[in-house]
Formats: sequence, C-alpha cells, structure tokens
Amino acid sequence: MELRDKVIYQAFPRNHTEEGTLRALEKDLERIAGLGIDILYLLPLQPIGRKARKGSLGSPYAVRDYRAINPELGDWDDFRSLARKAHSLGMLVMVDQVFNHTARDSVLIEEHPEWYWRDKDGNFGNKAGDWADVYDLDHTAPGLDDYLVDVLLEFVEAGADGFRFDVASFIPASFYRLFRKKAAERFPGKDIVLLAENVEPSFTLYARSLGHPVPSNGELADAGIDLFYSYTSFRSLVRYLDEGKEQDRYAYRLLLEAEEAALPNKGALTVHALENHDQARLFSRKPAPELPLSLMAFTFFCRGPGFLYGGEEAGAERQPSLFDKDDVSWDNAYILTAADMSLRLCELKHRLGGKVLSTSFPEYGGKGIVAVNALEDGGKEYGFFPLSGKAEEIPDAIPEGEYFDEISGNCFVIRRGARFYGPLWLTERGK
Repeated sequence: MELRDKVIYQAFPRNHTEEGTLRALEKDLERIAGLGIDILYLLPLQPIGRKARKGSLGSPYAVRDYRAINPELGDWDDFRSLARKAHSLGMLVMVDQVFNHTARDSVLIEEHPEWYWRDKDGNFGNKAGDWADVYDLDHTAPGLDDYLVDVLLEFVEAGADGFRFDVASFIPASFYRLFRKKAAERFPGKDIVLLAENVEPSFTLYARSLGHPVPSNGELADAGIDLFYSYTSFRSLVRYLDEGKEQDRYAYRLLLEAEEAALPNKGALTVHALENHDQARLFSRKPAPELPLSLMAFTFFCRGPGFLYGGEEAGAERQPSLFDKDDVSWDNAYILTAADMSLRLCELKHRLGGKVLSTSFPEYGGKGIVAVNALEDGGKEYGFFPLSGKAEEIPDAIPEGEYFDEISGNCFVIRRGARFYGPLWLTERGK
C-alpha cells in the first residue's frame, strides 16, 4: 500500500465525545472523513486494569484482557459497526496494541504467569523504566507471541486494517515477522498497516545497557513495520521550542536527516507527528497560531503520512488526561485557522505527498526549519517553516525565482533578503 500520500487521525474514544463510547465516535466519522483522513487510529480498546490504577479511570495502556473490549467504550459489535462505517467512508481503521506489558491484574497473570518478565529476585516488574500500573511481558516465553498474534488476527477479523504498537522497540522483530506470516496466510492480499512507537535513542541505549536486545528501526522495518514516529529527533525540537537554544535547533536538523537515512530506501516511512496523547498540544505553544501552524505544515510537507490528533484540527490547547474522563475541547480560540490549515494540508498530502522520493533538511541560520522534497519527476519542492512567530529571512537553500505557495495559494518572487512569516510550501511556477 502506498502510504506517502495518506493522513492518519488519532482518536481517544474515551475523551473524543461527551459519551466517550465507540458508538458516539462513530457519529463523528463523517466529519473526520471530511477532513481528508485515510486512516482512523484508535487508542487501546481493551478493558483497563484496576490494580495500581492511575487516575479515576486508568490508562488505556494498562490492558487487563487483550481479547475483550472495554465495556465503558462498548463491545465487539460496536467496534465492528464503527469499522464498517469507517470503511464505507473510505477510511482504514488502526487499533493501538500494548504488547510490551499488561495491567498488574491482567487475566494472563493467573492464566500464564510464565509469560511475564521477572527481576533477579523472581518478582514481576519492568525491564527498563518504572511504570507503576503495569508488568512487562517476556517475549522469549513459549506460546506468548502466538497468543498475541491471534489477538491481532481477531481484530482484523472484526474490521481492523492495521495496528499501532506501544513501545514497539521493546518487542522483538521476530514477533512482527510472525504476525506478517500468519496474517498473509489468513487474509491473503489484505494490506495491513503497522505503526511503531519506536523509543528514543537514549532509552534504546539505556535498555541495551541492562542487557535487553532492543531492535533498531531498520531491523523493525525489515520485520514488517511500515511507519515510525519521529522520536529520534523529537526531543531536540522540544528543547529548542522550550529554551530557544540554537544548538538544539541544529541538533534537530541533523537528527531529522539521520532519522530518514536510517530507514530502508523503500517501504518504511517516518510519521512526523508532533502532537499525540503523550505530547503537549501544538496550540499550547506561543506565539499562537503562527508557531503551531508552521509546525503543522512542516509535518505534512515531509515525506511520509500526515498526522492529526483529535482536536488538533480545532486548535485545541489543552492536552486531555490519559487517566480520567477529560473531553477534547472543540471550541477554541484558533479553531478557524486550525480547521482551514488542516483541510488544506490534507489536500496537499493527497495531491503532492505521493510524489516525494526524499526530504532533506538544509542548514539555516535563522529561527526556523527548511526542508526540500525531491520528487519522482526530478523536480523539487521547498518548505520554509519559521518558528519565531515573526518574519524570518528566506533561506539560501531556496533558489531565487518565481514560486507558487501551495498553502496560501499566492505567487511569490523569491529574492535574497526577503522575509516571510511562513509557513511556505513552494513549487516552481508551472509545475
């Protein structure tokens, strides 16, 4: 499946609507599809553990029973209904799966205690980090991976078209190969999209220092993962936005290039998502809306699928709680500018994204990001994304000449010394 020109929309069913159910989310699918969304991505749907629960409702990433639907959200029939509706609107359905760990009162602790990782004293725990509401699984234990693959196949049978894997780097590459093999046997010819929450490089090295064989993104891609978060570069950007230090912006540019170059030349892609359930809302950052709109445009410009987290298209500033009922805010100060930008970026991703062979990130001395797309026809697109909220001088990496800005719909003559607020998505006139 060609994924370069697709857009993913992440929905947190509990907080997406006042009712917080799959049936209520289903009622919003026409609006979501109308944005230009290709893949609907749902946070975990299974029942949540009660032991050591965080908040009043607990984290959806502390799963108690892999083979059930959380009754607070609905049931399997509700999921099937939502999937059918999404398919009728031309969207695929991706479901988050949490296979590195389970809730501390998971049904598997009684049924298969041998499937859990143990510390040197023989106690349940976490291999790396300290997550108080979960225990880690041991993927070397016989039978575990076969069981988890069967869980995925049940979701595909019910209407799922793909999966996002939480802490995907802590799951061995052999697991993804096993799933691909069994899925191809059971559903021949069906495209199934796999998105990895790959961990940051520092966490990878920390886990390896403890003796855990964490696979690289390249190994995961070879095993069947299609899409990766941009977590290799992400922290440098956040530090730059928070502290304004030039070395962090410079590091971000270098890590962006390393992130892209580390993946295989064909197939695997980076999803340059800067907003999700774990991260701060873009529109919480100031100056708003200039900075969030520039960052949104940058993530869509780059090679790979676009990504929206439910509420981003409405300019939501508050990050909903992962542990309580905390509805997305749909009435925000920046709703009109965010909605217009979301619609335009989805349109551009569909029209232009499939033509991008690679994205490079030239050096720039100002406060912003420059990106250049190499296209299949030999042409180029130039992106300029100021991060100061002020007009910034056009970078030398963009040649002088006449351009069409795909975002604003305006034509510009680019000359050295010219300044723009941005963002700009420039194509040569006549292209």
